[in-house]
Amino acid sequence: MVLGGAGEPLRIEPACVVHGGSTIDRVVGHDQAQALAEQGLELVDYGDKLVSPAFCNAHTHLVLGCLRGLDMRAASRGNMVEEFFFHFEKKLSGQDIRAFARMGAYESLLAGVGLVWDHYYAGDQLAEALADVGLCGVVAPTLQDLHGPGVGVAEAQLQTTANIDDDARLAQAGIVAALGPHATDTVSAELFEQALKLAEARRLPLHAHLAQSLEEDQRARERHGCSPIEWLERIGLLDRAVPLVFAHCLFASRDDLQRLARATDLTLVFCPYSQLIFGFPAPVASWSALGLEWVVGTDCAANNDSMNVQKELRFAAGQGTIGATWSAEQDQLLASGGAAAVEALWQRRVELRASYETESSTARLLRRIWTGPGRIHPKLRAGVLEPGALASYVVWDLDHPALWPAHQPLHTLALADPCPAIWAMVVAGRSIGCAGDFHNSILHSAEYVTAREEAVARLARFKL
Repeated sequence: MVLGGAGEPLRIEPACVVHGGSTIDRVVGHDQAQALAEQGLELVDYGDKLVSPAFCNAHTHLVLGCLRGLDMRAASRGNMVEEFFFHFEKKLSGQDIRAFARMGAYESLLAGVGLVWDHYYAGDQLAEALADVGLCGVVAPTLQDLHGPGVGVAEAQLQTTANIDDDARLAQAGIVAALGPHATDTVSAELFEQALKLAEARRLPLHAHLAQSLEEDQRARERHGCSPIEWLERIGLLDRAVPLVFAHCLFASRDDLQRLARATDLTLVFCPYSQLIFGFPAPVASWSALGLEWVVGTDCAANNDSMNVQKELRFAAGQGTIGATWSAEQDQLLASGGAAAVEALWQRRVELRASYETESSTARLLRRIWTGPGRIHPKLRAGVLEPGALASYVVWDLDHPALWPAHQPLHTLALADPCPAIWAMVVAGRSIGCAGDFHNSILHSAEYVTAREEAVARLARFKL
């Protein structure tokens, strides 16, 4: 079992997770587990299989998986969010959102994801979709009052946020609320303030997009005479005692990043494969150098990407050397060639890797999709196997070709493609699928077949 990770090193040792409801009551050793069995407690013995926390996806939009397979090249030349997504999203009904989100939720489970941070319209329908499928989530109903599909329904979405927070049934299923201002160019200072007050009153985080596009930056400078991040500082948002989760942060100066680093409780989200398409990968090495906390998410279907957040770690690990590709040394090699240019380029690679070596360690990588996103919400803990956290874990078959030979299982979980080796999964105390036939049992279930049929029928109406 993979233990630790919340303030202590990750380690693998024999143990037993004891849970009755959706959270873990205690974690005990092998001898204690045998004593509990003798007292009549039902135990499930996974033998020599590895049990780890389920993965946490720190930023996504499950609904937009319905756009997978479309050629996004034209949309990605400009502002994909405004020029493509907004037009599509204006046509969605609440039931469309519920049906499409179910499919994204199923895909998440199949990839070993037990918790998603989702930011979308019709938050009540999104929450119900998660409950339908059995996936835990932090639901941030999208708030907009200046621009976008959410204009005109911000008050309703604020009330939806409160309703999710009040719903004991959803809380028991591991589904909680967050405040979801969309971005600095679609949300006014007044609406940000409303969101902050509700977040403070209810002990909820604020989850938003930040500095994600050229247009967002331009509008901030036209309206406020400063960058989006400096504007947030001016309106006092960065000083509030609210957990702040900001996705992307592509267009940020060092001064901007230092402003974010001074915030009380702030986490940035890196979504590398999505950013490759709609923008460019964020400079996470700079984030780390300034002491900024960051985690990893998938974002949405910008170009055939998936709900498999673990695969994003391979790109996160490669951030240490990718700078050599666009370095002055590479330019010199292309221009003149020669042994000296080759040696200089390799030396640049060695320097970059050394400066990033700690960030690319197995423990740091797994933290980005385990304890990092799992610690943010004041009303929910995930990504760790310890008392009080969600009873959400994955059982891995270490003999599966995707993991074999598992000389260092944690390193393999970080950098291999382990999802085919999922043997069983539990989310918020509820078994998902059938142990030993995990993927097939979900895909052949009556619930999945019905959900897929509804999603297919609804998607056909859009004639994409």
